[in-house]
Amino acid sequence: MITLGKDLKQLVDQEMRDAFVHGFKSAAAEDNVKVIEKSGSNGSKNKLSDTLVYKGESLDIDFDQADEDAIRALQAGKVQTNAYNELSVVLSAKLNTEINNAIVEGRSIPNTVAEMQKVINTETYKLTRIARTEIINVTNEGRLASYQKQEKKRKKPFKYTLVVASGARTCDAHKELNRRIPAEGLLMNELIELQQQVGASYKMTLSGNSLLHPNQRTVLMRVP
Repeated sequence: MITLGKDLKQLVDQEMRDAFVHGFKSAAAEDNVKVIEKSGSNGSKNKLSDTLVYKGESLDIDFDQADEDAIRALQAGKVQTNAYNELSVVLSAKLNTEINNAIVEGRSIPNTVAEMQKVINTETYKLTRIARTEIINVTNEGRLASYQKQEKKRKKPFKYTLVVASGARTCDAHKELNRRIPAEGLLMNELIELQQQVGASYKMTLSGNSLLHPNQRTVLMRVP
């Protein structure tokens, strides 16, 4: 059990890298954007576009050392919520406590395993929620890294939007964001500022470039 935290950290690091690379490649490969509907302030639906995002040749966007450095920063918790690391420490400590108690109390192996399973079951739902939030955020970070390289090559800033999943788990903060982001999108600094304003009113903080909470389901996209 002592190595549990280390093993989980290695697994999470790999998952983070995979998510960042996936986001980077998916954004780099976007030659067109399918129709996206956003609700306007009056409740009407505004379609963005289903035409080509850019006219002319597609750009080759390379994954380089700067992106590897960004991944290491994510893995070190400099942008992320660091919830994975905290969870692994807590889970490892609780399991070690159960083992120590079993030794002191002379429990049988089946009884010890059963108690350890209870600990794992209690923490599993937390891991699922954290995984969903963190992976979405890392993927968005990869998408943004790709977009920023495209901006430099095209020598023009993009406008961005957050595609917010609609459902029972969608929080009021993200519903408000969905209402307030204009159909034509916002410059990245404007989008960050809006997220900070909305987040503050709901006692949330911005980690990286996406407003985070356990049930966050948003995708960062450029607006054509």
